[in-house]
Order: sequence, then C-alpha cells, then structure tokens
Amino acid sequence: MNEIYKVNDIIEVNYVCRSYCKLPYRNHPNGCPNFGKHDECPPKVKLLQDVFDINKDLHFIVEEFNLKEHMENMKQKHPNWSTFQLKNLLYWQGGVRHRLHIKVLKFIAKQGNTNGMMIYTLLPEAMEVMVINTAIKLGIPIEKTPTNKIFKIALVGYRNDNTKEPLKQKSMLDY
Repeated sequence: MNEIYKVNDIIEVNYVCRSYCKLPYRNHPNGCPNFGKHDECPPKVKLLQDVFDINKDLHFIVEEFNLKEHMENMKQKHPNWSTFQLKNLLYWQGGVRHRLHIKVLKFIAKQGNTNGMMIYTLLPEAMEVMVINTAIKLGIPIEKTPTNKIFKIALVGYRNDNTKEPLKQKSMLDY
C-alpha cells in the first residue's frame, strides 16, 4: 500500500460530512464534545476551497495502524479487559498521529516548500472532505467500523492565496 496519494481528480467533497461530528457515539449522545469549540473543528474551521488551492496538487498522506494486532497484544497484558478497553484509542492514537505528523513534515520538506505555502490538516472531514469515500476510491482497505486496521489520513496541499491566516494546527504536544 502507498503512503502518499495525489487526490485532485478523485477527492470527494460534501458539506454534509461536517455534521458527522454531531453523530452520537459511546458516552457522547450529542457527538463530539469539541464541536464548535476549537478552531480546527466545525463550524469554525473554513471550507476546503477557502483554505487550500484546489487548482494545485492535493495529497492524502496515510499512516496505517494494525488494530487487530494491538488488541491481541493488549489482551495478553490485560486478559480481563473488554473489547472496548482493548481497542481504546487512548493507548494507540497519540503514537499514530505522531507518525503521521512526521510523515507529513517529511513530504512537505521534499516538495521544497518555503514560506509556509504548503499546509495540511489532520482533520479533513471538518473541511468537508469525504475521507472514507475518497480512500475507498484509492484502494485503501479502510473500514467504516475498524476491526483490523486503522488508517489515519492527512490532507496536504498548497495554501489558497486568498487565505490571509495559516491553517491552525495543534502541535504534537496538544495530542
């Protein structure tokens, strides 16, 4: 599997995916508690075309994580844990995000980026990108409810010249 994909011709964009953050999930009947509170979350975050120059190259950078293997390892250490505890993202998500962040920075450096013209987001869904649908078109074996592998995906591209302020990103210390 590739780690870097040019997505200009296949990226799926739909405003409705910004509302996915409000879908209920375990212990969060109103969806993500960050909705409307952080600059990188809807509805505060700008739309894709307002931040990225969609006439220039857009890329997905992918970090793969073997959830099934992680759960098996955790089961050996904690035989009485529930499935929910075994797959709890508190035990793996920080490391996966860190590896993705490093991969993105290396990609941007290879492009000869200067003056912050190249930007990225670790939350493309918030900017109306249908990540799962686009990943499926790329042949990434992404699962809507992961049981085997997790794919963290960043969107990387060039800043829209009309954008005065840079896309706000959390530092790795914030994760």
